[in-house]
Amino acid sequence: MTDLRQTPEYAKYMSVIGWIVDRKNGVNYFIRKFPIIGSFVKIQRPEKIDFGQINKIAKKYRAFQIIIEPVLGSGIGSEVPKSIIRQSFKQSKSPFVPAKTIHIDLTKSESQLLEKMHYKTRYNIKIASKKGVKIKLSKDIQNFANFWQECAKKQRGMFISQKREIIELYKAFGKKAHLILCYLGEELVSGILLIRTKDIAYYMYAASSDLGKKFFAPTLNAWVSIRLAKKLRCKIFDFEGAYDERFPLKSWKGFTRFKKSFGGKEVEYPGAFVRYRIPI
Repeated sequence: MTDLRQTPEYAKYMSVIGWIVDRKNGVNYFIRKFPIIGSFVKIQRPEKIDFGQINKIAKKYRAFQIIIEPVLGSGIGSEVPKSIIRQSFKQSKSPFVPAKTIHIDLTKSESQLLEKMHYKTRYNIKIASKKGVKIKLSKDIQNFANFWQECAKKQRGMFISQKREIIELYKAFGKKAHLILCYLGEELVSGILLIRTKDIAYYMYAASSDLGKKFFAPTLNAWVSIRLAKKLRCKIFDFEGAYDERFPLKSWKGFTRFKKSFGGKEVEYPGAFVRYRIPI
């Protein structure tokens, strides 16, 4: 299955936010130029790794650093691809794409999906509906981007704006981007930006206010998003990130418990691999 980062739509998004995209033989190479010192190249979740092409790209753009994040190996205990190590790449301490995530199998029936959930998650979905949380499909990406940023500032102390990235990602994916929002009365209390490829739906950006959490809006929001992905014939719902013991971020533990409560399986990737070179 083609990863999100290897689609033409994602290439369009990266171009808009300032990256050079060089697509060769179906693989996206993302390049960021820096004055004088050269460029940084990253290849994320390619279906194939062509080291000859990587070397050509590195030479063409005078790369001083190359990052590969392979799709090879899924499931707990996946091995480091030996071919990458043989090419003088070393494991990076921090991946750019989450190296662990949670997948939900959308080929199962809705009743099977509900059965796999934690009983409290099923209960909270019902409570949210009973307390008047309403779902709306929206195209107002500006409103969602503002809401996401406000929630991020309050809950994570995040002062670096992500609004442009959210808006441009939504625009790049067009009909493959979906906004699922939750309201209490007229107040927006939760929202999810869902991005999909042919087979996979990605839980890309999610936000909730304190009021939304009180009324379990995020739980209902996620369940409706899963149902929508299934209706759109996606095979996998990817929660796009979970706490990873190899690259520990304590702040990820809370939302990882939330994601796990939906009954999916953990999927582990090898992580990121870096090689430095003199940009001559």
